Amino acid sequence: MTIESLLWAFLGSFIPAGIWLFFWLEEDESPEPNYLLLLAFLGGMLAIPAALFFSWAWLKIFPSLLSPDYKLTLQLGLVVGFAFIEEAIKYFFTLRLIFWRKEYDEPADAMVYLITGALGFSAVENLLYLVEPFGLGLSEGFAVSNLRFIGATPLHALSAGILGYFIGRSFFKSRSYKNISLGIGLLVATALHTIFNILILLSGGRQIEPSVMLLLSIGVLVLFGFERLKHKLSKYYAQR
Repeated sequence: MTIESLLWAFLGSFIPAGIWLFFWLEEDESPEPNYLLLLAFLGGMLAIPAALFFSWAWLKIFPSLLSPDYKLTLQLGLVVGFAFIEEAIKYFFTLRLIFWRKEYDEPADAMVYLITGALGFSAVENLLYLVEPFGLGLSEGFAVSNLRFIGATPLHALSAGILGYFIGRSFFKSRSYKNISLGIGLLVATALHTIFNILILLSGGRQIEPSVMLLLSIGVLVLFGFERLKHKLSKYYAQR
């Protein structure tokens, strides 16, 4: 590992996240303050150690709860648990850093800030995966970087966008409604994250078409979610 390869790993991690961030911020008709977007992105980056710790704890604790005979259940439980931990941690950091501020004032803001935080999370996760390949050579590094650009990076953004939609649709509702919507959103985001990971595991990382098709389908839903929340805001103000 050299300084040069580490620099390439950094660029190969953060540039893809930045490209996806630029794409999704274009969906926001009333742009958020840059300092809050930066804070959300940094929050996602800082969420990585917490996600690693709880994933490690889940890996240690969950197998002890099952008999060794339940191998399939064990594997599925680990995959689901890892997905839930990442979705919950990304949400928690955005909640603590952003959702209490006065600038968080529209339903679609939930999607914008959660996607931004998720891409910060993804950038650091990418770096962890790219240090070794770039240490072997540029071709190996860019091969992995390109796969993550069309795979794991948009996955984090899209699953966060789905959760943000469920939070946003309860923006003007009661606290109990908000909690129910949050729970449903976390379950849906975890399920989609899990399905993606299972597709990757089943193919051994050699066949990306099913995973890409899944991401395209989720992407359409997220774009539709943005439009629904924009309409929800317009309808709310029209009724006042």
